[in-house]
This record gives sequence, C-alpha cells and structure tokens, in this order.
Amino acid sequence: MSLLTFMRCFLSRPSRIETTAFLPPPRIGALLPDIEGGPINLLPYSATLAPLRVEFELWPDSHPTPDDPETLTLFWDDERIDSQTWTAPIAETDLFMLIPASRLLTEGEHTLRYSVVFYNGNSADSSALSINIDTSPPQLPEDSGLIFAGEVMARGVTDAYLQAHGDQLQASVPAYLGIEPGDVLTWYWSATIGGPERVGTRVLAPADIGSPLTIEFPGDSIRAAGDGVRYARYTVQDRAGTAVQRALPMPLQVDATPVAPNFPAPYLKETGSSGSTSTLDPSRALNGATLVIKPEATLEPEDSVTVFWAEPGEYGAYSTCVPVSSGSREYAIPTFNVSARLASQLKLFYKVTRRGTTYSSAYHILTVEAPKHLPNPQCDKITGSYLSLGNVGEGRATFTLGSWQHRNTSQFIRLYVEGKRKDGKKDPVMVAEAASVPSSTGIMTVGTLIRHDLEVFVVPSGVEIRAFLSVNNQNSWIEFPFSSATLIN
Repeated sequence: MSLLTFMRCFLSRPSRIETTAFLPPPRIGALLPDIEGGPINLLPYSATLAPLRVEFELWPDSHPTPDDPETLTLFWDDERIDSQTWTAPIAETDLFMLIPASRLLTEGEHTLRYSVVFYNGNSADSSALSINIDTSPPQLPEDSGLIFAGEVMARGVTDAYLQAHGDQLQASVPAYLGIEPGDVLTWYWSATIGGPERVGTRVLAPADIGSPLTIEFPGDSIRAAGDGVRYARYTVQDRAGTAVQRALPMPLQVDATPVAPNFPAPYLKETGSSGSTSTLDPSRALNGATLVIKPEATLEPEDSVTVFWAEPGEYGAYSTCVPVSSGSREYAIPTFNVSARLASQLKLFYKVTRRGTTYSSAYHILTVEAPKHLPNPQCDKITGSYLSLGNVGEGRATFTLGSWQHRNTSQFIRLYVEGKRKDGKKDPVMVAEAASVPSSTGIMTVGTLIRHDLEVFVVPSGVEIRAFLSVNNQNSWIEFPFSSATLIN
C-alpha cells in the first residue's frame, strides 16, 4: 500500500483520536555532512548562536479549515518547544519553526521530533532526528609549540639538513585534548611571531587519532621566507567551527640559502704561510706536520672530507679523513710522510663529498727543503787530514755517518771515495751503492774499503769522501757535506 493510499484511509477514519508514528523526521539545513569517525548530524558552532530553523515536510491530504484546523507540535528531547496551527491550506514556505538559541547551549546529542493533529482529529508522530552540539574548542597543552629534531634546535635549519631529509623539515604536533576526526590543522612559517604565511592545512582522519601527528615544511617554503629567525606555528579548529586554537610560535634559526661550493687550497701550519705556495723547513716538522683547511671553505656538517699529502700513488703520499679533533679543520701528517718528501715538491689538497657529489679543492704547492746540518762522512783511518795506506794495512777503512734530522729505516745511503786515479779514469771507488739505514739514531756504519781499493788513486793526492741520502726508495739523492783528506803511503 502506498503512503498516499495509507494516509487517505487513515484520515477517512472516524473522528476519534488515533496516533501513529509514520511522518518523516524534521529537517535542519545547517547540519554538517557526516564523516567517518565523527559524530553524526553535527550542528556548526555558528548555528548555535541564533535561533535554529527547523523545517518540515507537508503531510499528504492536508485539509485544514477554520472548523477543522491542523496543528504541528515540535519537541526537543521530548519537551515541547512550540506549536503552530493552520486553518487554511498550508504553504510549503510556512512549514518551519525556530528553536530558541538558549536550547543550543547544552553540548552533546539531542533529539528532535514533532507530532501533527490532522483536521479529522487523528494524530501522527514523526521519526526522531538526532543532532550533536559541540561548543567547546580543542584544548592545546600548556607547552603547545611544535616539536623539532634536536639537531634542528641546536644548529638551526640549514640547507645541508634539508637536503639530507628529503628537502623538508618535519615537526610533531603535541597531543591535545578533544582531538577528533574532522579537526582542521593549519601550519605557518613566517618572519614574525603571528605571521599569516600559511604553509599547509590538513583535515584529521580516524587514523590520525591516537597516532603521532606530524607535519612538514617544504624546503621551498623555508627558503622563500629567507634566513634569520623564523617562527613555526600551527592552529587547530574542530569540525563544528568553534574558536580557532593557536599554538605558541616556535623560533628557529634558519640558514637554508644554498651556498655555492668554495674550497680554497689548504696550507701547512708549520710553514707559517696560508698562500697558494710555501716552503717547509723540515726541522719545524720533526714530529709531523699539520694540514689546515681555511675557514672560508664552505664545509657543511654532513660533508665527508679527505685531505691529501701529495697525489695518491706518489712516494710518501698520505691521505686521511680524521681531523685532529672532532669538528676541527686540522689534519695531522705523520713524520714518516714528511721525511719521505724531503728535498721535493708536492701538492696539498682535499676532497669533499656532499650528497653524492665529490668536489676537489684548489692545490697548495709545497716545497720541502733538504734537511739541514747533515753530518760529514767519516773514516776511521783518517788522522788529522791524512788518510794513510799504512794505517789501513791488512785491515779495512771503515766509513760512517752520524745522526741527522728525519732519519729513519726506510732511507738509503750511497757513499764513495773519489780522487785522481792512476789509470786516468773518473770512476769513484764505491763504499756502498745503497746501504739501508739500520736505525733512527746513533753512528751508522756505511761500509768499508781495503788498502787495495784505495791504491787506485795517485799517492800522494787529495781524495774526497762523498755521501748521499735517498728518502724515496732511491728515486733521488740528497748530498751530505763531503769530507776530504790527503792519501799517503
């Protein structure tokens, strides 16, 4: 049976009063659409500040007359609110009532329904409409500021940090009371405490409730606001639209403008020169040397830095990525590597790896001088200024060297005697082609000659004892001061 047929039968019954619940529920146009996880039929907060319009659907076969009126009565939580009676045909535009604003002050769920007494004396009730009222805004904690990583709080927001974190700055929103799906979270980044520069907005979903709540500030937004002290803040407004709740602004130091890579040449602390070239007196580096990266080099905290003493593959080359102390720009060069480059020229430089790209610094050209105060070679058979063949006799003439700076066991000594030969040749008499240095201190015995070896020279005549030092595996030689004597019988 259709509703219209039912109504006609119902209204044509005798005039005794009968009540049936079949009318549709009242309508409130101001209600918000329902969302998952939120209260149903939520009334906007703005609608609670004035009388609330409630509308009704005209029932079928309505025939009010002065003798047979029709009356509609509205109930709020089963309490009568108002009634309206018609004695003439009812216009659709007249089917509404206003709920006093005083009724809308109580939060929670409320029920609206109405009843109609028809022209024949019968009556009918409507289905109930439940609505929800929320007039209390969310409650932020006393310490409501956004929560950032400790690194950000300590060092500020840098380009390096943004690049290392997906070019965005993440923050956590402190837990607050009254959080519900539909809450609107809006966040700002500005140069002033209450700046209006909005970065993003988000409507909370059921999955956000009870979970850590995070937001992101894109790197582009941060850079667009410039460097200096900037303020990050957020606001929360519930779905009902109660008063917006504003969190405390969080001040952050920002240095996010990308800096063009600048890697000037390093220098050696012991030379006293920070230019592009310098000369090292090896006596100033007896315990090693210190390579220094200049303050103007644009290093970032996450950079990987490796310093180089000579080109890799060269004799005595050294590299390290460990500074003398954490955060320092000074790097220790071991004594051995300094010794291995005596009387030579080499390049000092460093390489910086940043987010997968490696940069090389400019070169510093360092000249390492030969060691000073090298000892003269000695022969145990020299007395005064004479080397006597008679003193050598059937034994041997022993040639020695005293200690010198930067002496170590990786070095080699060449020593020979030269003078006027009886056969007219220019060849010297070799004592040692490449004798290994046996220790870092003490008298070193280089080698010996027998009388027969020395008899190649004209007697009497002058002879010179010459010694040479190699610090680079015999690739080159540094000459010691020579000794001279007169060879006699």
